Amino acid sequence: MNQEMLKPIIEAVVREVMKKMEGAAGAAEIKKEESQKEKILLVFTGGTGNLDMVLEQLKLLSEKFDFIALFSKSAEKAVGKQRIREAIEFEDAIEENLYDALSAVDKIIFPTLTQNTAAKAAVGIRDSVASEALACGLLLKKKVIAITDSIPLKSMPAAYARMVGEVLKRVEQLGVDMCKAEELANKVLYIKKDTGIKTVPAGTECKIETAPEPLKPKPPENAQEKQNVLALESKAPVTAEVVNNAILKGFNKIILPPRTILTPLAKDAAKDNKVDVEWAVE
Repeated sequence: MNQEMLKPIIEAVVREVMKKMEGAAGAAEIKKEESQKEKILLVFTGGTGNLDMVLEQLKLLSEKFDFIALFSKSAEKAVGKQRIREAIEFEDAIEENLYDALSAVDKIIFPTLTQNTAAKAAVGIRDSVASEALACGLLLKKKVIAITDSIPLKSMPAAYARMVGEVLKRVEQLGVDMCKAEELANKVLYIKKDTGIKTVPAGTECKIETAPEPLKPKPPENAQEKQNVLALESKAPVTAEVVNNAILKGFNKIILPPRTILTPLAKDAAKDNKVDVEWAVE
């Protein structure tokens, strides 16, 4: 067999070898990319609200992230690791290795935040694995996201709901990003900037959206005539509940006795609902 007859055979062999090499390189690159997925710490507490939607959102995120999962004792009983494992893959974490898990992530998600954990976080109590994870996450400046579907404010009596709502607001003020289950994927992938543009991790296609200018209500022509004033006589500290009750009754201005204490939450409630608060002159 002469050289001319061998040439096409050699070329065919070379092509096959190159294909195999390219395939091996591609597989190695894919494996490398998979190993470089960012990790998220999931901290499950004892809530079960809207759990199916929570798991759907975690499935979406599993395409871009690896999970480390930590379960409180109540979560193991109420939810169970097996149910979560049937939906997503995750690396187990135990309480003793909490700080190692925290050091490996930039984001922490509480998929089933309970009222108990929120209340502890609001006042700085760190006596459980969940409250410790939340506190450490904030102290280490991690992005902390909590799903509130397991805290059904709408089904609570009004006064109690207001109290729990204040707890959640306090936790949010500490830096926890609160959301509903169906909002989780967007909360993780889309980060709002002051410019109003949403950005996502490199390689993710997205549309750039500009936040609309907030609507500014026109002040009434005669603001004094429009005000409904509540004058308090008691010098007891004014709480958010007092302010909220005044709002429900239609008051938009509250006059307090001199030197009466207005609690921070009451001040926030008044500010959020555009209620003027003044102290009477002695």
